Amino acid sequence: MSKKLIFIQLNEINFEFLKEYFKIKNYPNLKLIFNKISLTKSEKNYHLLEPWIQWQSIYTGLTAKAHGIFRLGDVEKKNIPQFYEKLDKLGYSIGAISPMNCINRCKNPSYFIPDPWVNSKSDNSKLSKIISRVLRDTVNNNAGGKIGILNYFLIVILIIKFSRIKNLLLYIYYFATSFNCKWRKALFLDLLLHDIHLKLYKKYFPDFSTIFFNAGAHIQHHYFFNSRVNKKNLKNSEKFINHSYDPFEEALKLYDRILGDYLTSNSHDVILATGLTQVLSKKIEYYYRLSNHKSFLNKLKISYLEIFPRMSRDFLIRFKNKIEVDLAHSILSKLKLNNQKIFGVLDKKGNDLFVTLTYNKQILPYDNLYFENQSINFFNEVNFVSLKNGIHSYKGFLFLKGSIKKLKKNNAIISIDKLHKLIMDYFTPAVN
Repeated sequence: MSKKLIFIQLNEINFEFLKEYFKIKNYPNLKLIFNKISLTKSEKNYHLLEPWIQWQSIYTGLTAKAHGIFRLGDVEKKNIPQFYEKLDKLGYSIGAISPMNCINRCKNPSYFIPDPWVNSKSDNSKLSKIISRVLRDTVNNNAGGKIGILNYFLIVILIIKFSRIKNLLLYIYYFATSFNCKWRKALFLDLLLHDIHLKLYKKYFPDFSTIFFNAGAHIQHHYFFNSRVNKKNLKNSEKFINHSYDPFEEALKLYDRILGDYLTSNSHDVILATGLTQVLSKKIEYYYRLSNHKSFLNKLKISYLEIFPRMSRDFLIRFKNKIEVDLAHSILSKLKLNNQKIFGVLDKKGNDLFVTLTYNKQILPYDNLYFENQSINFFNEVNFVSLKNGIHSYKGFLFLKGSIKKLKKNNAIISIDKLHKLIMDYFTPAVN
């Protein structure tokens, strides 16, 4: 039987914190991984500790400085070989579900569904195109709750086609409670992506398949203060989330269930990595996202060609020329609220402007911006995303199952760009 490898991208999960949860529940699959896990390390400069940077280091085998991909979407303008197209060219069959900040350059993948933040093509099947569309709309409109009736309908269709009977009650539970417990939307999505991946994997049985899970990272960022590992005095407001809830524990419960589907089968080997991790934040910061990017820029009289919402607070604006870029940069850089800049990150690249809404204090109903003799109520222009509970750490975790374990000889800490070679050597030891 030919080699088969599944790469589980369990984004930013901090396995160190699992010890607290093992005291109250077994979590057999997470415990199996925990007992055999080793450490990875990524960039130590904090501004480089972003998942879209570090996962590209894994895909390409290059450090952040070498690959130069620092923003979500930067990969669209780069042509650095990733292990996906390398293995594709060597004749191996490829499958991928939502790999962060990754471009599909495979000629004929078994399946390829890009992440919702990057403008990349899916594989050519109509179903994959539908999944990509639903994923993009759902994730990018989640903060405002404007997912849309059509997308709800398509999600139901996807559940009918891909879900397994044993998960149906869990889907219903997540959906029914997600209006008050918003983190369960992310858990719902990870479960759906998992069921889609399993069905496609069993149908096509590709040589190399990857699946990216992001709910745990989202929950750590926004709800870590509610976890049992939080020994600090920092707490989320009861208006935001009831103190009796522990979303991180809910994520662990789901991941223990999901991982069991990959660990119990001997038909494939497994590599699991977190990329980087999160630790508890030391201060309270508010996260906001523009509710309608186009409407806001129109009020500022900024001309543009297109707007691409990215993860959380980020968005990319595309212009006709550099004159329009400079004008927009000048306007956005001057906007302040309570003497603090609204957009602290404004990166110009050609005819594009990458923007991050960095204002991190509470925005109140009477907070106004002033621009060219007009007053703009900023409270009405944004959606509250959450409080920042978790911050990135360079430490990561690695788990190997099957023959790929032989390629890592000891428990030494390795940098995450070396995972690229580990995967390539698994398939092509003589070539790479």
